[in-house]
Parts: sequence; structure tokens; C-alpha cells
Amino acid sequence: MALSKKDFDLKNINSDKFSTFDFVNFESDDMFEVSEYFWEYVQDFARKKYLVYGQPISSAPTPEFDVLDRNTNTVRKFLNFCSYNYLGYSFHPEVKKTVQDTISKYGTGAVSAPLLSGYYDLTQKLEESIAQFKGQEAAVVFPTGYSANLGTLSGILRSGDVAVMDILSHASIYDGVFLSDADYKVFAHNNPRHLEKVLQSLSGKRVIVCIEGVYSMDGDLANLPEIVPICKKYGAKILLDEAHATLVFGERGGGVGEHFGVEDDIDITIGTFSKAFGAIGGFASGNMKLMTYLRMSARSYVFSCAMAPHTAAGILKVMELYQQDKSNKIKLWENTHYIQKRLTEAGLDIGDTKSQVIPVMTGEDMRLREISKRIMAKGLYTGIVTFPAVPKKRTRLRLSISSNHTKEQMDRCVDIIKEAFDEIKNWTPGN
Repeated sequence: MALSKKDFDLKNINSDKFSTFDFVNFESDDMFEVSEYFWEYVQDFARKKYLVYGQPISSAPTPEFDVLDRNTNTVRKFLNFCSYNYLGYSFHPEVKKTVQDTISKYGTGAVSAPLLSGYYDLTQKLEESIAQFKGQEAAVVFPTGYSANLGTLSGILRSGDVAVMDILSHASIYDGVFLSDADYKVFAHNNPRHLEKVLQSLSGKRVIVCIEGVYSMDGDLANLPEIVPICKKYGAKILLDEAHATLVFGERGGGVGEHFGVEDDIDITIGTFSKAFGAIGGFASGNMKLMTYLRMSARSYVFSCAMAPHTAAGILKVMELYQQDKSNKIKLWENTHYIQKRLTEAGLDIGDTKSQVIPVMTGEDMRLREISKRIMAKGLYTGIVTFPAVPKKRTRLRLSISSNHTKEQMDRCVDIIKEAFDEIKNWTPGN
């Protein structure tokens, strides 16, 4: 039910009774009026020390970093278990040197759209390298991973087409489909039987099935060995988003598609450079004709400024380093297995994660708020995930593990979380 100002006392809003999502469909004749009520909600939220989002960071995303803590108004050192910098490349000395040298030659940005004057030789080289790396004919580099899904799906789909999405698909997949004006269906998470029922009902339609290699809120893997044959049986195209899987899964680092040996069956692979590559940007890869069409049809590519040359150079250096030495990938998996074991031994629920993305289930939103406040005070910075990103009663902490974390840092992370859970064991709302 949509809220309106009659549901609030403007000067006395109790944030314990609401969530951010409650303000999305706020009813008013003035479209800006919601901001007044939301402002008071946020002020109360902050007074209760629940506002742990978006705090300014003042150092590199290493396993420990400096953060401006709003609650104390001081810069404090935190354990960093929220960064996607899985392999530590963002602060690798050779990568930084490459980026610095490239800025000296090219300047700080592309300063144009790619179809005009923003397409640089380094971007072309990156696209060729990514296509070869992914075992595809061609690739297109986008400004962000979000825009890669947005542009690819909205560029390919038309009214009357159907996108069939795993219900836990990323927002960028949903948004790309919505922008396209295509129809959409969802299937139960990782459930091949339900997927088949959905595809059976779409006979005669042009269909694309959208899935993720690693699901970003649960850390589990797409059931590709069962999903891919079903898609082939019904003639559905497949889009696989390997954002959290590239460089992490597969012998070559190709992702979950390679991990399960089905890379050749995937029609479009989406990836990001903001995760294990330690940079920014995204890509789509597939056959040459399809990628050529995307360059002219993906609005988030055509109408966005292109990737900066120094970013492309840094990513190319990462790919070079990765080919030479995969010891950081091996270390990442050692760390992942170690902390998963420690968390489980501590009696914490980590769901069905099979990756370096590890949820710690907290239950209802108010429990998550109390836990997040406590772990922040104790010096742990990690993902605080609530509705609508996850179901209301399945809120969680989301840990991102790095190859650079030490056992001591991982032990301290687990200890802090366990301490916070123990402190609210007998807690009830209003205490």
C-alpha cells in the first residue's frame, strides 16, 4: 500500500517503523514532497547509528582501509570485506604504473562517445583481448557493467519478444528488459523444472533466458549443466552475466560457463571490469555480427562517453599479469574456503554460497540494522543488504573475500560478526 503524508508526523518520523522502499510510491500532488519526509526519515536513521551506507573512504581498497565514520566524525581504519577487488589488482604496482604512464600520453578521459571520437586504439585492443579470452568472435566495451546489460538487452529485444529471467537476476538485467518494451517472465531461482514450464508456455515466441554465473547476493552458481540443455531444447537464446565469476572460475578464468564446460553454448556473455579486474566498465561478447549490431543499437553505448584510455590500459595490464601468474586466484580460493569454514563453525548461516561472495543471513530488517551498527563500531566494513535487494525476512551481511586478506583479518571478521549476533541474541524491536 502506497504511503502519503497522512501516514507520517513530519517532525517525528520513527525510522524503526519504515524502510527506504516505503517512500518509493509516496502519494502526493507535489512530486518533490516525498523528499521532505524522506529527509526526516534519514535524519532519524542516522541518529540511531543505522546509516552505514556511503561513508567516504580515503585510501585504496586494501584489506584494511581508512573510512570517515559518521557516527564518530573521525577517520578510522576498518577491516574491508565489502570490496569487489577480489584479486587485488586495483592497487597492483604494475597496474598503477601502466595507468599513470597512459595518462601522460592520452590525458584523463575519452571525452567523447565511442562512435564519434571516443574509440581509442587501447579500447580496440581491449575488445580484441576480451573476445579471445572469452572464446568469442568479438566484444563491445561499455562504460559500466550496468550499462552493458542495459544496452545489450534493450538493444536486442523488441515488443513481443520475451525475456525469461531467474528471479534473482541483477537489477541491470531487469532494467534492460523493461527499457526494451519486451515481455518478461521469471522462473524460480536456479530451478530447471520451473524454467522448462515457462519455456513450454512460450511456443512461437522469440525468447532469451537471462542468468548469472555467480548470483551477487547469495554467492551460489547458476545450474548451467541443467539450464543450458533446456534452453537449447526450446530454442531460447542465453545471456550469461559473469560479473562476479570472470578471472575467478574456470581454469583460464573465463567464468562459470567455462567452469561447467558450456561456454560454447552461451549466445551472449556479459562481464564487468569493476570486480576482479579492479577497474570500471563492462563488456558484452558474442559473434561478430551480433556485436556489430549492438554498437549501433545499444543506447547505453551509443549515447555514453567512452571508457577512458588509461582504464583500458590498466585492464590490459591486469590480463597480462593474470596470464603470467594465477597465484592470487589460488590464494583467493584458499581464503574463501577458510572463512566459509570459520563462519559455519561459528554457527552463522551462509546460505548455499559456492564462491567468494558470502552472505551471512540476519533475518528481519531491524535485526540487520542492529547488527550493522555493532559491526561498524567494532571496525568491520561489509555489505549491508536489505529489502528490496533481498526478501524482507532474508536480509544479510554480504562479505567479499580477497586474495590479499590474511587469516588474522578473516578471523577478526568472523569474531566481530559473532560478537554482534551474540549481543542481540535476546534483543527485540524497541529495546
